[in-house]
Amino acid sequence: MDKYTMIRRLEGHHHDVVACDFSPDGALLATASYDTRVYVWDPHNGDLLMEFGHLFPPPTPIFAGGANDRWVRAVSFSHDGLHVASLADDKMVRFWRIDEDCPVQVAPLSNGLCCAFSTDGSVLAAGTHDGSVYFWATPRQVPSLQHICRMSIRRVMSTQEVQKLPVPSKILAFLSYRV
Repeated sequence: MDKYTMIRRLEGHHHDVVACDFSPDGALLATASYDTRVYVWDPHNGDLLMEFGHLFPPPTPIFAGGANDRWVRAVSFSHDGLHVASLADDKMVRFWRIDEDCPVQVAPLSNGLCCAFSTDGSVLAAGTHDGSVYFWATPRQVPSLQHICRMSIRRVMSTQEVQKLPVPSKILAFLSYRV
């Protein structure tokens, strides 16, 4: 590890972080935890941008670590950078949009362990405790031109570099996934 340097530690979950996945443009990091939550972070500065809860109301920190049958086991970003899938012990796979607070779709899945989108984003695969892999066809949609431009910029610029751009604050907020 003498060639690698730790640059940041993200803190905020109240239990084990068991999965993480970067968005395709590298501007976001989704983390899954046994505290029943998926967090979406800005990995460049450590800011928590979004929270997807799997238990309502969310448990207080003192109870977030107990057995609650909602432990989130896996998380995966889709190729478009707008969708996230998560698996939890409540026998559900959830499909989220990064700009919405609740899942856009929920499907049954018992004993889920891991998940991943295909490279073109048309399929979500999920592995289970019983040795099976399940597949879901995902809706095909064309992202907005704004989002495609944002992803192109974020592939080559960190949040700090984006914040220095001479553009209006609303555009900076959009480029930083704060809208």
